[in-house]
Amino acid sequence: MASETESPTEGVLIGEGATPVDLTDQTEATDEIFAQVSQVQTVINHIHGNIGGASFGISGSHTKSRRTSGPISQYEIAEARTCFVRHASYMAAAERLKNGNMVALIGNAGTGRRTAALNLLDDFVGAQRHVVELSPAYTLEKLVAREYRKAHGYLLCDWPMDDVDGSIAGFHVREIRRRVRDAGAYLVITGTVTSLPEGDQIPWLPPPACDVLRAHQVAPEVADEVATQITADHAMNDVVTLARDLASGVPLDKALGRLESAGRRDVVAWFDGPRTRGELFEMAAMAFAAGLSENGFESLLARLESIAGIGEEKADAISADDPMPSRRLLRVAEGSLFSLSPRRRLEFKVEGHRTHVMRELYQRHGMRLWDPVTEWLHECAALRDPSVQAEIARGVAVLASVAGYSYVESTFLTPWARGRGVMRGQATAAMAISWLCLDETTRPEVLRTVTSWTRSSAARPRFTATLAWSGELGIRFPMEAARMLWLQIRDSEKPVRHAEIALARLFAALTEATGNALPILDWLARQISNDRRIGRAVDPLIRAILSVLSARADGVGAPTVTAHLRSRPESAAPLAILWSAVLVKRPHRKDALAALYDAVCAFDERDDDDRDRVRALLAALVETLPEKERPLMAYDLRRYAISRNTDEDRLELLMSLLRIFLSPAAFTLNTIGRRP
Repeated sequence: MASETESPTEGVLIGEGATPVDLTDQTEATDEIFAQVSQVQTVINHIHGNIGGASFGISGSHTKSRRTSGPISQYEIAEARTCFVRHASYMAAAERLKNGNMVALIGNAGTGRRTAALNLLDDFVGAQRHVVELSPAYTLEKLVAREYRKAHGYLLCDWPMDDVDGSIAGFHVREIRRRVRDAGAYLVITGTVTSLPEGDQIPWLPPPACDVLRAHQVAPEVADEVATQITADHAMNDVVTLARDLASGVPLDKALGRLESAGRRDVVAWFDGPRTRGELFEMAAMAFAAGLSENGFESLLARLESIAGIGEEKADAISADDPMPSRRLLRVAEGSLFSLSPRRRLEFKVEGHRTHVMRELYQRHGMRLWDPVTEWLHECAALRDPSVQAEIARGVAVLASVAGYSYVESTFLTPWARGRGVMRGQATAAMAISWLCLDETTRPEVLRTVTSWTRSSAARPRFTATLAWSGELGIRFPMEAARMLWLQIRDSEKPVRHAEIALARLFAALTEATGNALPILDWLARQISNDRRIGRAVDPLIRAILSVLSARADGVGAPTVTAHLRSRPESAAPLAILWSAVLVKRPHRKDALAALYDAVCAFDERDDDDRDRVRALLAALVETLPEKERPLMAYDLRRYAISRNTDEDRLELLMSLLRIFLSPAAFTLNTIGRRP
């Protein structure tokens, strides 16, 4: 079997009994794996905001954009300011920011650090509200080199400590402070630890729960009573949700019941009772496989019990006079933490219980439980069942929240990313990366891990990285994703098809999740416009651009370009630059025409706004195409439309729009629109 240091052509098995194939040219397997990872992204899009409660801070409201770097919208800032409590920790941070233009809020996740940071920056930058979030991938050296702009606020959330010598760190910090102050800008950092000296740090504590309740206009006597029910287990968004419930008229007992659902009392009570090994391993299986069908769960559980040696014990204990009780009935009986959906899927009665179960399993039990579970998880990650892979990946992300990211990364993520044999472990690792991106505490670490995979000399980690960049990680850090994928494509001596697919999937994922992939399109347009290579040397970049222009959500449905133009009409200009770059390359012209035709025909020709969008796209294309190419473009698109058996009404409309490619003297609708 090939070693991890081999070239990008190392062998990979795509299934049991399969022969080794080239990682750069396994079209069917690669498409299948990208589709599986994309399915997990669809699930995340649907449930976004309902898990990972620590991610949204004190405002208790969900951010409109999931992008974790770049300009912060006025909507998000306004939401952060709603009913915000300026307590002692906040006032101390404001004083530090006023005096030094830079401050770090150091505290635990779920305590409202991000929302406090947004309020601090908004208080200082004034009415213009220019607030930019920086990527946690920034190092001290990069912060020193960055340009800061007057009256701009810069937010660096969950910034991990930079691993540099103390004296060097001190020099960098002084230079950052000087540059920020000289620019008239402000920088706020949040994290659990930081490279900044103590003088720039404020120990962050959340505001008293009673103050948060009163800020939401909850009656003082009710706020005092409710505050006694709030514990350290509750994140600030739990408190704010409770406050909003009470303020909107939800009865006190019902609101408190919802708060109890966020706690762990039921879970702790279950673990405090006498439990057999079988029950504990069944609970462990549920922590990683909740949401699967009952039959599928039982199949996985049987394998875990076999690894743990539980089946033999049961066989010895059961006789004909002592029939086996129904495990299915006991599993969902009174007092159980499980429930069975109408579609016979096993789930936790309360979604939040999954995290609490994982915490109790990890804190109460050692290697006798976790060694068999770890072996079982490695087997599950390689199963040819996307639903199993998705839930295992989600469970591993939950484990990271209680056991720490470094444990999960070294035990599961990197071994799966570098795994030998089947490729399905790489897919599971990428799925886990997407789930981990929902937690603000692990997101920066995930970014660093995938960046290191991208730069690996081995093909498998690089392939896993492309899968990860195409999902939630790319949505959170779109520019980092685009740069990393583009570098793989540009610098490789051989075609890197999986990177091309990932770039197209990233465009589709951003459009579907946020409605805005414009920064990516602008960046790609600049790259292709500034690239001076000629001939076949530019082919990898052209293929990558063509994959973006041809992208479709999940590989089916309407072109993503069409959806993006509807949500962002201003994207016509960069899209025209990209299409122009491909259309002038004759080997790729037909595919580019097909993508353009499909995108145009996906618009509704009866809708005035859609017709305007098509007209704007074609007009922008005229501006970017060389003059000699314009009549050829009109002619070729007309021929292609006829070859596709376009209906008469749509063909007539398309021909009328093609008028903009030709001078009036050279053009008549009768000549260009007539079928041969």
